[in-house]
Amino acid sequence: MEEIEIVEVPGGRVRVLPDDAPQSPRDWDTVAHLILDLARHSLPWEDHTGRLRELCERGGGGLAARYPTVFHDAVVVPVWGYAHGDLALHAGARVGCFADPWDSGQAGLAYLLRDELRTACGGRYPGDEQARACLRGEVEVYDQWASGQVVGYIAEQWAPCPAGPAGACGGGTWAEVEACWGIYGVDDAITQGRTVLAGVRHPR
Repeated sequence: MEEIEIVEVPGGRVRVLPDDAPQSPRDWDTVAHLILDLARHSLPWEDHTGRLRELCERGGGGLAARYPTVFHDAVVVPVWGYAHGDLALHAGARVGCFADPWDSGQAGLAYLLRDELRTACGGRYPGDEQARACLRGEVEVYDQWASGQVVGYIAEQWAPCPAGPAGACGGGTWAEVEACWGIYGVDDAITQGRTVLAGVRHPR
């Protein structure tokens, strides 16, 4: 498997590779409901009300967004898609490439029920701004999974050859210290690998 990136860090190096079998974050215990629909893309449609497809057809995304807000005490944010080769998703404000008039548009919406978030937070509702942040985060994680940004790392340390004939093994080899998979984002993988190597005793 070809590395995405190899980074030299104090104590060794971190090799970042694609995770070829990541679990979908929509299989996790989540609080958001994603209602996404774009032609030629297989996307989540997690409508607990059973009414949103009909409402989308009748009145578009605006009507569909109002229904869970009014009848199910939900917090709703729009989800934008940017399709230029691969599809990228973003929840909340329409900014950056998601404001492109040609290659972007509304991909759907994300919502959560205040009661469900209150239960997930141990009986205390954290407020609507935190609810919107939760929705943005769940869409971001789903986008990372869907666009192949789930990776693993192998943290390696240089192991010099034992004393012996010069050039017997080319001076040394890279020895694996730790490997971990299912990490969302290359930067996080490098940070974790760097932390592992920082705690390893260097060979003398």
